[in-house]
Amino acid sequence: MILAGVRYGAIAGVIALATTLAANLAILVFRPADLCRMGPLNLLLLHLGALLIFLVLASVAGFLAGRAGGTVPAAALAGVIVGAISGCALLVLIPFGPALMHRLTELSALCPGGAISFGPAATPPPGVTPPPGVTPPPAAFPPAGSFGTASGPAVSVLEVIGLVFGIAVGTGFATGAAALGGLVGVATRPRAAAG
Repeated sequence: MILAGVRYGAIAGVIALATTLAANLAILVFRPADLCRMGPLNLLLLHLGALLIFLVLASVAGFLAGRAGGTVPAAALAGVIVGAISGCALLVLIPFGPALMHRLTELSALCPGGAISFGPAATPPPGVTPPPGVTPPPAAFPPAGSFGTASGPAVSVLEVIGLVFGIAVGTGFATGAAALGGLVGVATRPRAAAG
């Protein structure tokens, strides 16, 4: 009955992969003016929504696998598969990294009042003056170009370690959610009548 865990995990994993990609690439789909109107809180809620969908999909896959297979290990396997397939979204997002960073930099310059920024104290965009008596905050980061960009094999190794760590943590969360869902699925499974 392990096949139930594989089947439900694969289905939920593909859906979780799609929601992860949609949440991360939404910043490239919307116009910058629309993103400024949405604000950083709505972008954060978009990502938290994708995380919630990911965990719900993992727990539902675990529930269905536990109910079909009658074992919690089948449910945990479903969670591992959901996490692994959804983690592939991080690999798919690698080519979009420069475009995402360019859009975030563009937004921190375009949004009024620095509504979307990298630093704790955003400076207003050109042409926006602060109210009288308010001094603009000091720059949170050194000016662009004052430090060289990191490159070389060490950076690539650290990026790969970060990706593997992110996939492992996501798979761990998915496995835990699926195991909990599997416990409920096994507990609610109809029992055969003793004869």
